[in-house]
Amino acid sequence: MKKITYLLSIALFVSCGAPKENKEKNNVENEIQTQVAETEKNWEEFTIGAVGNTMAEMKYDVSNITVSEGSWVRITLVNEGVDLAMLHNIVFVNYGTRKEVATEAITAGSAAKYVPNNSNVIAASDLANPGETITLEFEAPKKGNYEFICTYPGHSEIMRGYFFVK
Repeated sequence: MKKITYLLSIALFVSCGAPKENKEKNNVENEIQTQVAETEKNWEEFTIGAVGNTMAEMKYDVSNITVSEGSWVRITLVNEGVDLAMLHNIVFVNYGTRKEVATEAITAGSAAKYVPNNSNVIAASDLANPGETITLEFEAPKKGNYEFICTYPGHSEIMRGYFFVK
């Protein structure tokens, strides 16, 4: 009887320990797979300056971006302004929807970081304060022509450019 109790105790101990080991092993395997997937992505990187300290001067220092379909895009937005009113973001939108998205951004307001919930928005960065640098990463959409804008109120008419996916 003692042998049976002893064997059952060992079996219970072993069976309780296995799931934790499997979970840890699965977590490590998932982390490795994620790291491999990240390194296998085809990254296309751009640094874009948001320049100027007045409404008349402000602009992006890049007006056209071209990437390959399916690539991963990394945009580093450097807000070179010093005036407190020079908050900027970069928002990629479907071609021809710039004005619609910019108008809805005003309604979305600061709580939404001036990015509307609109199906024409492909990717959007956070707002960059003067002197701040932010990064936006996203997968390039299908081949076509797109636009990018700053959706902070009053900026989209001047701060804009074209995004081409080949």
